[in-house]
Amino acid sequence: MLIDTTRVLAMRCPRCGRLELNYFSLFGLGESSPTLINCQCGCTLASIVRRSRLYKLQVECIICETPHELLVDVGRVIHNDALVLYCPESDVDLALIGNGPRVDELLAEEGDILANVVGSSLIDSEFNDAAVMREVLTRLQDWVDEGRLYCSCGNRHMEVELFPEKVEVACPHCGGTLVIYAEREEDLLALDGLEEVVLKRGAFTCIDSADFRYRHGV
Repeated sequence: MLIDTTRVLAMRCPRCGRLELNYFSLFGLGESSPTLINCQCGCTLASIVRRSRLYKLQVECIICETPHELLVDVGRVIHNDALVLYCPESDVDLALIGNGPRVDELLAEEGDILANVVGSSLIDSEFNDAAVMREVLTRLQDWVDEGRLYCSCGNRHMEVELFPEKVEVACPHCGGTLVIYAEREEDLLALDGLEEVVLKRGAFTCIDSADFRYRHGV
């Protein structure tokens, strides 16, 4: 029986927030020098080295902002379609490692857009208006659940980043970015009546109270 030795490590970069999928060969993992997994921004996401019947992974943690050393049994990596690696401090998912098709399936099944939020450690006091921000995030999730948030390039799996005054929704495929301001009640009016929210392929767009006033002649 042939065993597929190609694996993919999927994890979010703690520096730029990009969800990275990096392929590597299990045969290429040696005991003398580690295999480095890097983000497109240049950040080293993880290093992997074999130690007898174990893989030792040094993984950068987006939650703790510090690396964790994880030991994974070689057999589990070889014989499982996908494994979830957890932060030992917070028990939050750090990464997926496994066969490419299965990892893609698991990522596609991740319907909760808030699970992709970068900077999720922000607390209410750090938002300009926490109530408005919560309402914007609720509406975002509703659009995702109803299939009404997507990019014109065809991608429906967005990345989200929170800031004190706004939410950035980005398409990882084409770079299209939508900014939704969430710092005052008027910003919520700009979202009312939107039947669907479509990012423009490779372009930057914005929704805020000024946009609402422009569209409605207020």
